Amino acid sequence: MSAGKTVSLNNKEYVVSDELKELAKKVITEQSIDTGNAKIVYLIVYPNISKTVAGKCVKTRNELKFFSEHDYIIKMSGDLWDSLDDDVRYVLMQHELMHVMPVNDEKSGEYKFEIRKHDIEDFEKIINKHGTEWINKIKLTISSLYDLSPASEDKIVI
Repeated sequence: MSAGKTVSLNNKEYVVSDELKELAKKVITEQSIDTGNAKIVYLIVYPNISKTVAGKCVKTRNELKFFSEHDYIIKMSGDLWDSLDDDVRYVLMQHELMHVMPVNDEKSGEYKFEIRKHDIEDFEKIINKHGTEWINKIKLTISSLYDLSPASEDKIVI
């Protein structure tokens, strides 16, 4: 993994990831995802974001945007990411990028950034192309990594 800045906080390691950034560029191009002019930073969190979260797209608030100059943060749980095959990684990245929603403000002509909610339980575009098996692979991998109970498995978030 090609890594940039690494910071350790609260027993977690946050790594700015060139690998995620390159995959995101590929997904954005191949899937024609409109991110407007959004500035996105890509992090891998070790060992994980949480035991039940595979990835997360976060819109930065004003204070964080002031210090980081990013509009979004896309985070992936590191232990899980390292355990996934390339096809599932691709779809998980597509899923997180689908949350990026640039909205052109007609008055100012500038973009505002929002978080796109799922069409249904996931994004229709992803389900139509990849089905839902990739979700099951992620849930099974998380469950085996952390030896989760069936009740905890139901709380896994993609």
